[in-house]
Amino acid sequence: MNIQTAKSSPNSTTSPATATTVLAANLDRKRFTIQSQDDEVLYLKLGTGASSSDYHITLSAGSGAADGTGGIFTNDGYQGAVSVAAAGTPSYSVIEYQ
Repeated sequence: MNIQTAKSSPNSTTSPATATTVLAANLDRKRFTIQSQDDEVLYLKLGTGASSSDYHITLSAGSGAADGTGGIFTNDGYQGAVSVAAAGTPSYSVIEYQ
């Protein structure tokens, strides 16, 4: 199994109305895991265009930035795009297994 990892804290996303695509569609993906890395809620959508009103999963905020207590979501088998949004700039860690 190949593992590709990425950690991102994009500067271009500053509001829940602007989504950030964290994973592009990948037909080789077997699983992915994403964790919120900030002290605000992270809205996750299986698809593009996540916002605070258009999402599938809410990941809880951590106690502080990158303290490891933020919400975690793992999915087996979904191969489409994944996007996130937050009240401020989303901060997250994501790992993709192929």
